Amino acid sequence: MSDHDGHGTSAIPENDGTLACRMEEWLMSTSFLMSLNTFAKRHAPMFEDVKGGEHPHAWFDAFREYETMVNDRVEAFLVSEGVSAEEAVAACRVAKAAGKTDYKFFEYLAAAVEYESFYSMMLDFKAGRRDVSQWWKFFMSD
Repeated sequence: MSDHDGHGTSAIPENDGTLACRMEEWLMSTSFLMSLNTFAKRHAPMFEDVKGGEHPHAWFDAFREYETMVNDRVEAFLVSEGVSAEEAVAACRVAKAAGKTDYKFFEYLAAAVEYESFYSMMLDFKAGRRDVSQWWKFFMSD
């Protein structure tokens, strides 16, 4: 997964002032991308495509660790904005309905609440289909 749009410009969505945009900017920060990179390097190698087979308990433990990492970041955002989780979810739904497909955090948030999304994300990291090791490129524009 590339952090650039393929045309040499940053994949960061243009700030439209909405709650969803502010959430994207807060959550897709340098510190989150660095934490995600560290997490993926540490955990992705143990994941395997078991094609419907049993998942080792260690994978679920990694999911819980990821869930906590993302939840802590989301909670800090909600407190800083003075909004409820319901308000943030509603804003994200509005943004998604408006075609805001360039918001990356939706994917990472889904992986924190749905084990199957997390499992798929970890397989993508392991296979190199998803990569945040060069996290600084996310913030560059040419």
